[in-house]
Amino acid sequence: MANEVATLNGLYKDRYAEKVKQLVPDHVKLYNAVDFDQSKSLGGEYVEPVILSLESGFSYGGTAGALFNLNDAKEFKMEKASIKATELVLRSAISIGALSRSASAGQSIEKAMDLMVGNMLASIYHRLEVQMFYGQSGLASVKTADTTATTQKVIEIKDAEWAAGIWNGTTGAEVEIFDAAVSAKSISDAVEIVGYSLSDKTVTIKKVSGGSFASPADDVAISDVIYFKGAATTSAKNEFLGVHGISQETTSLFGVANANEPLFQGSIVDVGTVSVPVVLSQAKIEEGISSMVEKGLMEENVQVYVNPKQWDDLLTEQDAKRVMDSSYSSAKHQSGAREIEFFGQNGTITIKASTFVKQGYSYIVCEKELKRIGSTEVTFDRPDGGEFAKILEGKNGIEMRCFTDESLFTARPSSICQLRYIKAE
Repeated sequence: MANEVATLNGLYKDRYAEKVKQLVPDHVKLYNAVDFDQSKSLGGEYVEPVILSLESGFSYGGTAGALFNLNDAKEFKMEKASIKATELVLRSAISIGALSRSASAGQSIEKAMDLMVGNMLASIYHRLEVQMFYGQSGLASVKTADTTATTQKVIEIKDAEWAAGIWNGTTGAEVEIFDAAVSAKSISDAVEIVGYSLSDKTVTIKKVSGGSFASPADDVAISDVIYFKGAATTSAKNEFLGVHGISQETTSLFGVANANEPLFQGSIVDVGTVSVPVVLSQAKIEEGISSMVEKGLMEENVQVYVNPKQWDDLLTEQDAKRVMDSSYSSAKHQSGAREIEFFGQNGTITIKASTFVKQGYSYIVCEKELKRIGSTEVTFDRPDGGEFAKILEGKNGIEMRCFTDESLFTARPSSICQLRYIKAE
């Protein structure tokens, strides 16, 4: 639906107070931390050679000093890692009446166009941050679902799969639900989110068509996976691969067959088990870093993205290895600090809380080894220099679009470690 006067009534001073509040949280930490590589603007694929092994054409002569034979040269193994950018487009529309009635400070708190553009940016960055973590892996896995509902269906998300940041602000968004293997849709029609509960970890949906749910044809089963509409089909994934998927891919990654190539694989460390998750600890983080060091991570600073539920547990431990050199900052060691730092065998370890991280997981990443590759970051401009804005045909309004064409890439997947089976509460 387009934004009309009725949907923008929060702008008008005769209805509300002096300031428009942005209710949707916007904490896109990972996306902001990973640079877009301006030098690698894509026309087709981005290709980067990666070395997977050392030279091995050695000959051992012993102590005799004999004229011994030399073994053949055996060169190092090199592959070409490649990636294509993925497109993401956001359309938004606003009525001429809404623009006219917010044209001056005397009429409204903020210009409607400025508000719409700001919210478009918040919206597309929200989708991109979700992809940075869980692109091609799904928004969540189902714990239970109401099989008797006819007009609205309440879906409970597994504790380990819940991340408040994924769902905040998604009322009205359309999603699709697949079986665990993404081989078939559990509900054939498109569904719309009509509400969600952060405390109950539930999402309420209805059919976009307005029809009723039919049982068993529209039953949602345990371990079904939810995607934003269009992000996946039963034959393809239309979003870029996030750190979750990169960390666990052991078949083919960025065009490289990596089943027998540990140096081109991420790491996975079990904090607990599927049936008995355990609270995340500093010791488990260091275990994850050890697995990364084994694959070549040396004196590199790393960042650990955790769900806010695990924040307090780690905060109580951080004094053991906190930074106490000349760079020490007390702000990073106070209760409620934004980051926790301590030393590990690799160097500095920085803990960052993110509402986009699911409660049962945590991710250790060397941010400097990640980059965003594509033809353009988020923009309102067309490639020819014009703007994605036009008068709507047959409607009294204006349409705006913002667009990006990019993907997450690393030539060192071993710079990512997934910690899983973490106690959610």
